[in-house]
Amino acid sequence: TSINGGMKHGTIGTRQIHRLLASSQGAIIAKRELECDALSAHVDGEYGHDDHATPLRRFFQLLKLEASDVWAVVLFALVSGVLAMATPLAVESLVNVVRWGTYVQPLVVLALILLAALGLAGVLKVLQTVVVEIIQRRQFVRIVSDLAHRFPRAKRSYLRGHYPRELANRIFDIMTIQKATAVLLLDGVSILLTTGLGMLLLAFYHPYLLGFNAVLLLTMLSITWLLGRGGIRTSIDESKAKYKIVHWLQDVISFPGAFKVNGGEALAIERANTLAAEYLVARESQFKVVIRQVAFAIGLQVLASTAILGLGGYLVINRQLTLGQLVASELVVTVVVGAFAKAGKSLEKFYDLMAGIDKVGHLLDIPVDLRRGRESLPDEAVSIEWQDLQLSLGNNRRHLRANRVECGECVAVVGEDTTTQTLLVRALAGLTNPDAGAIEIAGMSATEAADAGLGRLVAIAQDIEIFHATVAENVELGRNGIGQDKVRAAFCAVGLSNSVRSLPDGWDTILATDGEPLTRDQRARLMLARAIVVQPRVLLIDRLLDELPKNERRQTWRSIKEFVMPCSIVLTTADSQLANECDRQVTTT
Repeated sequence: TSINGGMKHGTIGTRQIHRLLASSQGAIIAKRELECDALSAHVDGEYGHDDHATPLRRFFQLLKLEASDVWAVVLFALVSGVLAMATPLAVESLVNVVRWGTYVQPLVVLALILLAALGLAGVLKVLQTVVVEIIQRRQFVRIVSDLAHRFPRAKRSYLRGHYPRELANRIFDIMTIQKATAVLLLDGVSILLTTGLGMLLLAFYHPYLLGFNAVLLLTMLSITWLLGRGGIRTSIDESKAKYKIVHWLQDVISFPGAFKVNGGEALAIERANTLAAEYLVARESQFKVVIRQVAFAIGLQVLASTAILGLGGYLVINRQLTLGQLVASELVVTVVVGAFAKAGKSLEKFYDLMAGIDKVGHLLDIPVDLRRGRESLPDEAVSIEWQDLQLSLGNNRRHLRANRVECGECVAVVGEDTTTQTLLVRALAGLTNPDAGAIEIAGMSATEAADAGLGRLVAIAQDIEIFHATVAENVELGRNGIGQDKVRAAFCAVGLSNSVRSLPDGWDTILATDGEPLTRDQRARLMLARAIVVQPRVLLIDRLLDELPKNERRQTWRSIKEFVMPCSIVLTTADSQLANECDRQVTTT
């Protein structure tokens, strides 16, 4: 077992594991990841999600993680519900006292007992609210922590065909999960327990009332389950329609060239109207389920209140029930069916919760590449070898003959087929797996090599990937052992030092996600600096040098090679001068 860099060999027990989880920050993070995996269990799904767990299953798994606190909420609600029964019992006693004459002392005693019972019930409700708030915070931290570890390691093959940023938007459903869980734990549990305790009280009054309870309970279950059929499915459809709109509007604002300069405004409006219409159809289907449940619940309230009055009155006339018991029964039924009738909002929250769980659960279903690379870093450059490779992009397949890059060799991959070149670089970086053939870097697979040396064995400079952070953070990436001196040296090697110094806050300048305020070639230089700052043993550059001004490419290329040596380099380029600077060239056809 390795915890925080310390190696301990041997077998450890469950208690020792729990102690390590409690004392080690690294272990706690791992524990959170394992716990959230419970939400991403792949089973035969429903509602059109073939191999995904159902939302209801995910919800129960989520509650299982908070089992102790959930049981505390239930216990508080149970005791609070028992104490709330003091109201009908006090009314029953009061009616009986008044019936036999007016006495002040019993009235005062009843009032004090009721005050104490309801006061304690109120305190327990406050405690319920506090515990539920803690549960909400844990849900947020647990899911966000899992996603923060899952996203960097996500299998790129799984994400193919998806827009990652649109997927990340679904994290906002965490707030839906939090609020809906709070409503269900506070209001839903209270309604269930109040209903059960109230019906139990009525059953003690008369056998007829026990039968009334049975009919009332069956009717409530029918309204909840039978009339609620399709509620989860329609809520998920509504959520899908909502995110389609978000995705479209995100595209519209991200591409001003298409929608502003080239006259795409009409398409933007037309598509938005179409998606809004789809949303309204989905929303109407969802509302039909909710409104029929609300309507029947209100009807049940009217019928139940009337029925208990008639049945209770009949029993009072036949001296099988006291007047106080009749009043208490009417109060209990009014509270029970009244709370159930008002549960329409809770039912809608439940459907929103299922949709939110479904969306967040799909994020937690994203498979990850396991960290299997060695932590040690070779002292010298390493070799790269691949067998005959078959690479694919959609329906397009590319073949590449076997080749080998010797230790410290610089190889240029040239040719008109730029797609094959890009696919090769991604495969060497472990971002994609070849359909056929194998890649070996320092005796490891490409995926293992990408993890080796804590990400320092292989480095890639391919696409412009700038995130909202400072210039320095975009280069450091939070990697250990990269100080200001190394960052400054990397900037100097790629010719970015003067540009960074001219920024308002130097390398502490905050960059936008699109790289503003850097120019296009400065963004390319920043990506090159990010790759070389760790002085990797394998450096992969895919056409980024072609983004630089032609008169600066050779000097920058020579500075990079000098900075990273000893290093094995694979460069793809359309610039023959850069290719000639390499030890040899490989042509793709």
